Amino acid sequence: MALPAHVRATAWVLVSLLCLPGISQAQDDGSFSQDCGLEPPGAVYVPLPGPRPHETRWLSSEPPLVRREEPTGAVSALAGVPQTRLRTGALSGKTIYLSPGHGFYRSSPLGRWATQRGNTNDVVEDLISIETLNQYLLPMLTGAGATVIPVRESDLNPRMVILNNGGAGYSEQGPSALFSTSTLAGWGPPPVPMGNAVRPFELGGNRLMNAAPTATAQATWAPTIPADGAYHVYVAYSAYSARVPDAHYVVRHAGGESHFRVNQRRHGGTWVLLGRFYFRAGLHPETGSVVALNDSTASGNVSLDAVRFGGGSGAIGDGTLAPLSRPRFEECARYHTQFSGAPPSVFAPSGVNALSNERNDDVSSRPRFAAWLHEDGEDAVYVAWHTNASGLSTPDDRFRGTEAYVYGPNPVDGTLNFTGVPGSDVLARSLLGELTQDIRNAIEPTWRVRSLRSANLGEVNPAHNPEMPSVLLEVAYHDHPADAAFLKRPEFRRVAARAMLQGLIKYFATRDGKDVHLPPEPPSALVARNAGSGRVEVKWAMPATDTLDLGGHAATRYRLYQSADGLAWDDGTEADSTSFSVTLAPGTTRYFRVASLNAGGESFPSDVVGVRLPEAGSVSQVLVINAFRRMDEGLARVDDLSAYALGSPWRQLLEAMNDGTSLRRHGEAVAQHGVAFDGATSPALAQGLLTPVGYRVLDWFTGRGGEGGAGPGAAELDLMRTFVTGGAICCCRAAMWLPPSPWEVRRNSPSCRKCSRPRWAARPPFFRWTACRTGG
Repeated sequence: MALPAHVRATAWVLVSLLCLPGISQAQDDGSFSQDCGLEPPGAVYVPLPGPRPHETRWLSSEPPLVRREEPTGAVSALAGVPQTRLRTGALSGKTIYLSPGHGFYRSSPLGRWATQRGNTNDVVEDLISIETLNQYLLPMLTGAGATVIPVRESDLNPRMVILNNGGAGYSEQGPSALFSTSTLAGWGPPPVPMGNAVRPFELGGNRLMNAAPTATAQATWAPTIPADGAYHVYVAYSAYSARVPDAHYVVRHAGGESHFRVNQRRHGGTWVLLGRFYFRAGLHPETGSVVALNDSTASGNVSLDAVRFGGGSGAIGDGTLAPLSRPRFEECARYHTQFSGAPPSVFAPSGVNALSNERNDDVSSRPRFAAWLHEDGEDAVYVAWHTNASGLSTPDDRFRGTEAYVYGPNPVDGTLNFTGVPGSDVLARSLLGELTQDIRNAIEPTWRVRSLRSANLGEVNPAHNPEMPSVLLEVAYHDHPADAAFLKRPEFRRVAARAMLQGLIKYFATRDGKDVHLPPEPPSALVARNAGSGRVEVKWAMPATDTLDLGGHAATRYRLYQSADGLAWDDGTEADSTSFSVTLAPGTTRYFRVASLNAGGESFPSDVVGVRLPEAGSVSQVLVINAFRRMDEGLARVDDLSAYALGSPWRQLLEAMNDGTSLRRHGEAVAQHGVAFDGATSPALAQGLLTPVGYRVLDWFTGRGGEGGAGPGAAELDLMRTFVTGGAICCCRAAMWLPPSPWEVRRNSPSCRKCSRPRWAARPPFFRWTACRTGG
C-alpha cells in the first residue's frame, strides 16, 4: 500500500538530515550512494581484522598506554605543557576513540581533492569538526586523564619529520650486547607519493634494547626541525609480550625535558602520541630530540622503531591524483588510518581498494580503526562529532539544534530501535543531557535538543566496531543560518566540547559507581611582579564555580608553568595555594601561566603573564596589562579554498586568534631595551591582586578588544586617568578599539622613527605618546 503523501514527505526530510547535507554541486561527483553514512541492509564488507598476535586481555592492574613521569622517577599525575596533558584524572584508565567525521578525499569524477561537505553559510563541516576536536575536546579529554585516539590526524602543524631506527638522526649509546634486531615488522619510509595500498608499518623493522633496573643504554632520535613551532611527538614500536610495560622516553624540547612511560605491550604498529612541544628550527640534540632509556621495573626489552614530529601535509596519492597539498589533519580518516598502520580491511573495507571507493570507505574506516586498535579488556568508547543539514533550499526552523544517534536497523526516521553495542544508548543520553544543560545555560536558552534516535549508520554499526559503545552526535545544523552563526562562535564550540567531556565523565562514574569529579576552569586573574631582592611573586585568584557545574568543580591545587620566552614551557611546579615565589638573577625575563587542578584533572592554562627583573638597585618601571580578552568569530580568518570549489570559509585556528600569549610580545619589546617590567591580566586589577602604583609606564593593550570586542570600561578608564595624572605615561594599544570621547584619538600623529607606522595618541592631559612595538 502506498504511503500517504504527507508521510512520504516527512520521511524524505528525515532522510535528508544525514543524506543531503546541502553540499555544493561542485563537491558532489554523483557516484557515492553511501556518502550520508547510511548502510543499506545486506551491505557486504570484508571481515574485520582479528586480534593481532601480541594481544592478550588488558588487565585492570596494568598501567595505561602513556603516563607522564617526573625526572626524579616519581610518577607525576599532573605535569605537562599547554594542550599536551597526559595524566591521571576522572578518565584515567579510559580510552576515547574520537572521530571528527568527514574530511578531504580524492574524487575521481572531479579530478581533484574535495571535501565531503560543501561551504554553507561560510562553514565547512569537514573543517569545523576537526578544528573543534583537535583544539578543544582532545586536550580536555587528555587533561582529564583519558587516552585519546583520534581517527584523523591530531596535529594542525603542516610540517613533519620522521626518523627511523638505523637511519639519519638515529643513534645508540651503550654496550652493543644490549641491542639486537627484532624479527617483527616496523615502520619504514614509504614511497613518495605513497600509494593507496602501501602499509608503512610493514616496510621496515625495529631494534631491541634490553631493559635493566637502572639506565645503562639509550637510543636517540635527533631531527632537523624545519621551522620554529609546536609539534606533536609520536613514537612507534612493535608490541609483544616480551616488551616492558614502562618503556622510558624523554622528549628534549626548547622548554626542557619531559619524561614518559609507555606500555609497549599494547597498541604497537602505529603512532602513539606523547605530547605537544615547542622546538627550534635546525639540529639541536640537547633541546630537540627523543631519547629512549632502558631503565624499567620489569624484565624484557624496549622496541626502538620510529619517531614522528608534526602532522605534515598530504602523503597518499599516485600518478592519477597527487597527494593533498594541504595539512594532513584536513584529510579524511581513510587516509589517516592507512598512514597509521591499519590493514586494508580497515581502510578499504569494501574489498575494492580503488580511487572510486575511497570516499565510501572513509565512513566505515573510522569505527574499524577503533576496533583494530582496541584490545580485549581496554575500557573504551567511540564518539563521533558531526554537524547536520536539512538539505532544504530554504531554512526551516524545524531543523535546528542537536541530535544523537546510536545504531538501529531503521533508516533516519526519527525513531529509536536500538540494536547497537550495549551501553551506547546510555552514553548517548549522558552526552545529550550535558549538551542540553550547558548550551541552554551558557549559550542559548531556547536551544533545541531532540530525543535519542537510532539509524543504520555505518559509523556506529556493530558490524564495523562490535567492541565498545558508540555514539554519533550532530551538534548543530550548518545549513541553517542561525545554527551556523553559533558554529562560528569559539565559545559555542568550547562549551559543546566541555559538555561532551563532562558527559563522558558522568557516564563512566555512574557505570562504575564512583563519585563525579569534573576538571576545573583556569584562573583568569593573574599577576607576576618583582618583589625585591630577585624574588618574583606570582599570584592568582581562584577560578569561579557555578551551581550547574558548567565550568566544572572547584580547584584544589594548581600547576605553574615557566618559560624563558613565552613559547617553550617547562613541565610545571605544583602549588597548594594561589601564590608562588621564585628567585631569579637580575636581568632575567620569565613568563608564567597557571592551570587549575583537582581530582577530575587539569584545566587549560591561564593567559600568560611575565616579568623582567631589574638590575641591582633599581625597580620595575613598566606595568604591562593584558586586556585582550576577546575570543569570538570576529577574530576568525577566511581561507581561500576556491581551488576546491569551497569559496572562502571561516577558519578558527585559536593560536592565530587569541591564545592568551599576547603579553609575551609586549614584554619582549620592553625587555629588548633592558627595562624591567611586571605583568598582569586585566581581571587581576578588578580582583585586587595588584595596585598599579610606582610605575613610570602603564602598557595597557586590548588587542582587538575585551570580551565581545569592547574597549576599557569606566573603572578601567578611571584607573588610567589616575595613573597618568600622577605624571606617568599610559600606552593604550589596540588594533581595532578607538576610545570614546573625551579620549579622542588624534589620527594624524607622527610616525615611528624605526618602523614608519603611525603612532596613536590621545589628547593631553590624559595620554602621552604611545610606544611602538619596535620601541621607536
